[in-house]
Amino acid sequence: MRLRLMLWLLTTTLFSSSVFAQTPARWSFSTKEIGNGEFDLIFTVALSDGWNTYSQFLESEDGPVPTSFTFEEGPHYQRKGQVKESGNKSTKYDNVFGMNLTKFSGTGVFTQRVVVSDLSKPIKGYLTYMVCNDEMCLPPRDVDFSFSLTTSGTAPQKPAATDNLQPGSSGSAPDASSTPRDTSKAGDIPAGESSGEGNAPKDPNFQGFFDSKRSINPQEYVSQCAAETEERGSGWWVFIAGFLGGLIALLTPCVFPMIPLTVSFFTKRSRDRATGLRNALWYSASIVIIYVSIGILLTALFGPTILNEMSTDMYFNLLFFVVFVVFALSFFGLFEITLPSSWVDKSDRMADKGGLLGIFFMAFTLALVSFSCTGPIVGTLLVETARTNSGDALFGFVPVRPLIGMTGFGLALALPFGLFAMFPGWLQSLPKSGNWMDNVKATLGFVELALALKFLSTADMVRHWGILKFEIFLALWLLIALGLGLYQLGLVPFLKGASGRPGVGRLVVAGLSLWFASYLAYGLFNYQSLSLLSGIAPPVHYNYFRPMDCPHQLDCYHDFDEAVRVAQMENKPIFVDFTGYGCVNCRKMEENVWNKKEILALLRDRYVVASLYVDDQARLFPENRQKYLLDRHTGEKIRTVGGKWSSFQINNFQRNSQPWYVLMHHDGKTLLNQPRGYTPDVEEYRSFLECGLAAFAQIKERQSEPSLLGGPER
Repeated sequence: MRLRLMLWLLTTTLFSSSVFAQTPARWSFSTKEIGNGEFDLIFTVALSDGWNTYSQFLESEDGPVPTSFTFEEGPHYQRKGQVKESGNKSTKYDNVFGMNLTKFSGTGVFTQRVVVSDLSKPIKGYLTYMVCNDEMCLPPRDVDFSFSLTTSGTAPQKPAATDNLQPGSSGSAPDASSTPRDTSKAGDIPAGESSGEGNAPKDPNFQGFFDSKRSINPQEYVSQCAAETEERGSGWWVFIAGFLGGLIALLTPCVFPMIPLTVSFFTKRSRDRATGLRNALWYSASIVIIYVSIGILLTALFGPTILNEMSTDMYFNLLFFVVFVVFALSFFGLFEITLPSSWVDKSDRMADKGGLLGIFFMAFTLALVSFSCTGPIVGTLLVETARTNSGDALFGFVPVRPLIGMTGFGLALALPFGLFAMFPGWLQSLPKSGNWMDNVKATLGFVELALALKFLSTADMVRHWGILKFEIFLALWLLIALGLGLYQLGLVPFLKGASGRPGVGRLVVAGLSLWFASYLAYGLFNYQSLSLLSGIAPPVHYNYFRPMDCPHQLDCYHDFDEAVRVAQMENKPIFVDFTGYGCVNCRKMEENVWNKKEILALLRDRYVVASLYVDDQARLFPENRQKYLLDRHTGEKIRTVGGKWSSFQINNFQRNSQPWYVLMHHDGKTLLNQPRGYTPDVEEYRSFLECGLAAFAQIKERQSEPSLLGGPER
């Protein structure tokens, strides 16, 4: 799912019925005669206070949905140039979307110039737009337009659709301006009733009705068992990951030789041991402060949400692919990444001033001169922790998980300086600097190269390029693992750090690398999901030679009504999976939870699975982009597969976030228990599924009980 669609799914996590009652945008159409058969078609949107819609021309597709115009082509007119924009328009950086956005507030005007050869035929089409405020984004909507041109000057057109669609209303037709429709044939559109009554519009593009609102009460469940519990964070794991990263950085040739030199400086040049210990501890604290500050600065610049959105953004992932390849080549010794020498010189001069400030700048100098070794590790830590931050922020703008990770990193890097100052005798036990530090750098180079492929893979899946599917990804990782193993055995002579007879440490790393290569080979040749690569490798069903329609070869349906029919025939409950092609948490659930035997057995044998992709941009009628289904409930014209299931989820469950799991009776309207979203705990998820089965059995038992008349209840 593309980031621009992911945004409004994430920001409208708790949709309520009041959302749909808002009227943030109202479109009107008019024309202006220019002369010589030329006319301006004018599209004007009036926006409520606090709401914005967006320009056609955004710097990336991976933001909000831009306004777009689709015209029914015909021989009676030609468009002249692009649609021009005016009105209350501004361009500035948006922290939520993480990009420069051109958007309209108050009033927006779009103008398309046309050359008309036959005035008797109207110019028809539809526009697509999206509106957001500071709290949420509403799903993109299509608004039909029809211009009947005359040569009498300015010809006002009838007002077009607004967003005052009110799901849940029934029994009366909405206002003529409240339903998207062809403005020249407003009377042909049936009332947006949930009852399903109404005549078909006299429109050749109309292909039938779709009932997005069913007789489903999302607040009533057969059972209250396995209610969703509040998700707990994993801050300790982030801290541990950062701490391990700091320990690895200590072993690099940029940092390790500095430990005995720095400790000796404090212990031997201080007037007494207490002063030396105090200075060393302040030096250690300064290191922590510096690296935490780096994390706060870099992540706060991007904001708490955009860093998480990097997980599906094509451009960010391609950028990090290139950056990580550069890091890998630097670790391999092809060149060295350094910061400007002037920065180091200025910091060094500040350190010469002495005192606590001087010691702080000694620590800052260490951070600068060691950047060629610590920079790639810090970059990896920031990116990976920010990708899973989920919007948690300190003071509203500092992502929490990167902050925790950088605290662990700085603490691990600083710890030896404080410990060896307290126990200087330990310095004698430190290994001597030497060839092994180059080995650490080269090993990190192999790791960075493997991580680079993960970013390229993400961009590939988001854009459906098909260049780095499961087989190629695992094959490349297998080659990297083999290369690391052979390097540790001294069989890659052009890389520094592995000359001579391998010691115990190199043999251990070589053995682990070759074992990991065999592990990858097993997954590759058996098309098995590998738990160690969960969230890193592409899903198994995204492959070249054994493509699967559903994860883990499940029999699933991508149409709710079809799933209901199958469930009725098989007398099974329905597992409704609202998902998306680019939904990160959906993939995590499929790879880490669904793959467990007990979960897979329940989904395969006890449920009928309906996977409904709300971001599927495939046209319902690809042969003609103008054709549509008409939603009886909202009057909205639906032209994409994802549009059907997004509307279905919103109108029935007041929810627009994914994943969203609903367990239903095969009557297609009874909820077995409380639906839930992302649930990484396997036991909790198993309880959720088994609760649904128990509720289904309870219904069957009630239905089979004999009534007072002696027959089964109906």
